[in-house]
Amino acid sequence: MSPVARCLDEAPAGWSGLVATAAAATCAHRPALWSALAAVLPGLTPCLIAVGEGPEFAGGMPVVVQRRGGFHWLHALPFLLPGAPLARPGREAEVDRAAAAALAELQRELRAVGGEWALYRPEGPPVTAEALAIPPGETRRIETAILDLAGGLEAAWGRIDRKTRAELRHAGSHVVCAEEPDALEEAHALHLAQSPSWGSHRPLPLELSRRLLADGGDGFGPLARLFTARRGRDLLCAVLVLDHPREAMPWWSGADPEARRLHAFGRLLWSVAEWAHGAGRCRVNLGASGGSPAVAAFKDALGARMLRYPVRWLDASAASPAGRLLARIQDRVRAGRPRGEPA
Repeated sequence: MSPVARCLDEAPAGWSGLVATAAAATCAHRPALWSALAAVLPGLTPCLIAVGEGPEFAGGMPVVVQRRGGFHWLHALPFLLPGAPLARPGREAEVDRAAAAALAELQRELRAVGGEWALYRPEGPPVTAEALAIPPGETRRIETAILDLAGGLEAAWGRIDRKTRAELRHAGSHVVCAEEPDALEEAHALHLAQSPSWGSHRPLPLELSRRLLADGGDGFGPLARLFTARRGRDLLCAVLVLDHPREAMPWWSGADPEARRLHAFGRLLWSVAEWAHGAGRCRVNLGASGGSPAVAAFKDALGARMLRYPVRWLDASAASPAGRLLARIQDRVRAGRPRGEPA
């Protein structure tokens, strides 16, 4: 008999254990992050699809429901944060199928206009094509860059391009990197200053980052950490890093134009890797390159390996006629934005 999947307002007993031990777990699986998103961004309601009950709890996944103007979207998770199900060892396939079926049921129940299911799973079995196909939509593949720390910091340093290693050494002689949570407003100002060049991408609100820098209340410490690179008192660049016992993920950054000439941002990311290794993290997820060859080359020079994973873009097949029209309008407006390669 297939396990029962339910949508819960709060994570059940057993979820924190999975977040601590499951190979697929990331900061995005920490409930305090969903709460921070819902507290700051309008129209968001988080829930957890739980597979099994009580001692039979097998796993589950977070979903954020967005309501705007009477229409609904489903995000697992917003901003393409990882929403892959977590499961007890050996039960991944059944949890994936049950969670996918519950997500499809939510699509029908809410007549969802769209959304996404980001299935980043750097360790453990991939989600099967059968489970991916259950929620109506289209599967595409996104590439993310991973700095692998499992083999040690020296091995990671050895994978960096020789020219880049020289630049990082030189930058280290005049750039000081540190964890500096009190510099949030200064760092966010750099983030905002760069935003006009991002086209349709909107900067994340300052209040969200304030909440992420707070303790997650789950025994893992802050949801995020802020790292800075300075020359003297001048802030050259900064990066907010989402944190989990297995993985650190730089989420947003800001840089002064002078940072490029001084190779300060590369030095800053390497300092994040140094911190992550010292804190016992297995990897640093540098994220996608947004279709930019220059960004991809920069990450490659830092010794990152590329990992492709599926994203299921949910369609509007269960939506009302007005919802389907809205989905078509959104598709036209978003034409040309990176959505990944065909699966």
